[in-house]
Amino acid sequence: MRGATKLFSRTGILILTISAAFLIFSCQKDDSAAGTDGEIVLENAASLTEELEIPSQMWHQTNKKICVLYGYGYNDEDFIQNMNQRLYSRFGSAEEGGLIMNLRFPEDFKRGSKVFITTLQDLLSNVDLQGLILIGAPEGTHIAIARMQDSWGGSLPFPVFALFPQDDVLGIEDSSDFVLDKAQKAEINGIITEEEQSYVHEVPSILENCASFIACSDSPFEKNAKLYEIVRKICRDLKIERYSDPDTSLISINHFVLE
Repeated sequence: MRGATKLFSRTGILILTISAAFLIFSCQKDDSAAGTDGEIVLENAASLTEELEIPSQMWHQTNKKICVLYGYGYNDEDFIQNMNQRLYSRFGSAEEGGLIMNLRFPEDFKRGSKVFITTLQDLLSNVDLQGLILIGAPEGTHIAIARMQDSWGGSLPFPVFALFPQDDVLGIEDSSDFVLDKAQKAEINGIITEEEQSYVHEVPSILENCASFIACSDSPFEKNAKLYEIVRKICRDLKIERYSDPDTSLISINHFVLE
């Protein structure tokens, strides 16, 4: 009986000793992290602050690319630089493994002293395209797209969006998933003029929304009634309507104008 009592006593002492040691260790750890008046001090506060100030990357590396072709009216250096900065921050630049690459007309299409938009196919021949956005597409762009379609057996496996093109109307309608244009009006003398561009400040948002839709797509968009809703979402609060041919009054299925 005395042996059991001694065993119990030794066990109790051992437990008390361990508990006391744990308590002392805990207190020492808390004291090392506390400053005056109980203020908590972070040893690496400076480095932590620097890490928090680094912006998080919104995009992931990919081999796919969305090509933005800057054409007439949208090819000045300031617009391209600001637009690229906006797109790169969200989708990443092609040079860094992101989605967005760009071409500038006419600078990137010069061959000696001449300019050929039809070289678009050559410029993109080694690019794994997710989609193509044309803004201010020059005359003949639809021919360049048609050549690309021929190389793919008649139709491209990725979307083509055309914003405010200067190309042939029927040609660009046929070559693109959809066309978004400026509203026009006919004067008394019969001359057709463009209406005041009240939406000019929304152009960067429209282009960015186009890239967003293409980034989430895995195929072209069908030319049907659903296109209206897609374009309406791309244009957000801006009012759009279907394009009506001024000569035939026929309404296009994939051509829209901003009011």
